[in-house]
Amino acid sequence: MTSSFKRLLPALNRVLIKKIEPITKSKGGIILQQGDAKANLGEIVEVGPGNFDQNGKVVPLTVQKGDTVLLPDYGGTKVELVDGEFWVYRDTDIVGKLEK
Repeated sequence: MTSSFKRLLPALNRVLIKKIEPITKSKGGIILQQGDAKANLGEIVEVGPGNFDQNGKVVPLTVQKGDTVLLPDYGGTKVELVDGEFWVYRDTDIVGKLEK
């Protein structure tokens, strides 16, 4: 069941992520074996403004919209929007940022 909402703006230090499905076929058309492959990669769609420090100043997040990140095996909150299935994580839950 999909929601009628188009967009979610994360609060504070949360990020909205679209998970990247694992590759199941090579460029040459060979079907790759998938054991217990999970979608542990994701692309950041939206980011919150950041968290507050002890002095009340906003500390920006270390990730930005468009970054590809490595996600933990468990956690996150599933959100259904018009454009599909998304996940909300805290920035501290993200394992790392991937670069090409």
